[in-house]
Amino acid sequence: MADTDLAPSARPDSRHWKLAVAAGMASFLDSGAIISVGLGLALWEEKFGLDVWTVGVLGSALTLFIAVGALFGGRIADLFGRGRVFSVTILVYAAAALAIALAPNAAVLVAGVIVIGAAAGADLPTSIAVLSERAPTGAQGRLVAFTHVMWTAGVLFTTSLGFAVSTLGTFGISLIFALLAVLGVATCAFRAFYPPFKELEAEAAARHSAEGIDAATALPLRTLLTTRSFRTMLLLTALFYVFFTLVANTFGAYKTYFLVTVGDTTQTTATALSFLTTIIGLAGTAVFTRIADTKWRSRFFAGGVVVFTACQLLIAITGGTVLPAMIAALVLYNVAFPFIGEALYKIWTQESFPVNARATAQGATMAAARFLASGFALLTPALIDWSPSGLYYLLTVFSLAVGVIGTLILRRVRAFEHRPPVSGTAATAAKEAR
Repeated sequence: MADTDLAPSARPDSRHWKLAVAAGMASFLDSGAIISVGLGLALWEEKFGLDVWTVGVLGSALTLFIAVGALFGGRIADLFGRGRVFSVTILVYAAAALAIALAPNAAVLVAGVIVIGAAAGADLPTSIAVLSERAPTGAQGRLVAFTHVMWTAGVLFTTSLGFAVSTLGTFGISLIFALLAVLGVATCAFRAFYPPFKELEAEAAARHSAEGIDAATALPLRTLLTTRSFRTMLLLTALFYVFFTLVANTFGAYKTYFLVTVGDTTQTTATALSFLTTIIGLAGTAVFTRIADTKWRSRFFAGGVVVFTACQLLIAITGGTVLPAMIAALVLYNVAFPFIGEALYKIWTQESFPVNARATAQGATMAAARFLASGFALLTPALIDWSPSGLYYLLTVFSLAVGVIGTLILRRVRAFEHRPPVSGTAATAAKEAR
């Protein structure tokens, strides 16, 4: 996509924005699950008498099975219908959320976390691919970026609920998961039965047919892996998302646990700090949505990486025991991540692959990141116990890797933007592959 402002004709109408909300609910509920598990760790540890490794299993199981769901769910969506999978996976999420809310013991709790992770993982690449497929030309970045507004709104919503029920112990966490189950059912109904979504599906099919693209037939995996441009972007976007997710998942899943166990704050104080600083992240994500189809999305990247890295370094230097420094770090994190992280990764992926391979590509790279993040999450409580500073020095290195790999992707994207539309672009390669 060229670094230009949106043309008036490319502006999405109300149907597209409602679809963005419906698709964005995958991100909303994904972040809701991640934050809710993070809020519950210390409380479940006490209620069920869990040791530090079992706490790690709970934190890592969610991320691991988000990866499993993304890996298989994205491919299944391309093979059997993105719209069909779009409507079903969210129901499985709702059932798992209800199981967590009612869990009588650690075994049921872990099982619920596993299933909710798999369902959320399958829904994420599918929902983004459905949205980008039906977006008007020139507005894809804005609509895809909006799903990350929904992700951040999910963080804010769940954190605010956590604060409201922070004095209720594990019963409060159960209330949060019960509400996530209700939202899952409502989202499924909206996706499946709202008539304008069928109109957008038909319009997209007509547009792709006119362009000679068989969007309903999945691009063969062999083509995806042997076409040089696809293979390179798969590798780069996977590496970028791996390092970003290692940092973001640690913040999302363990910041409350870290503040309570290392910073010696109360559950209520930790949740309040998370809530207030996440408002900054929501505002930043809204700004990024406005610039997602313009040259400014690339220009904000370098500064975002500097701030993102400084955040990790500040915690590493102070060891997480200085509350003002922790507050500053939370603010810096929320200032930076909207401009360098998941929203940008989603846009790069959707712009770099043909419509009949986007869910597969997004799911595969999401899976790579979440698999590694799940292993890291398993070790995180032990790393915190060993050395809070050591953990955040490591996250500082990961943040620098985000900057380096992101710069390589930006150079590649700019090179393609300035090439004439000849064989080798995503759309042409997709046609040639068939």
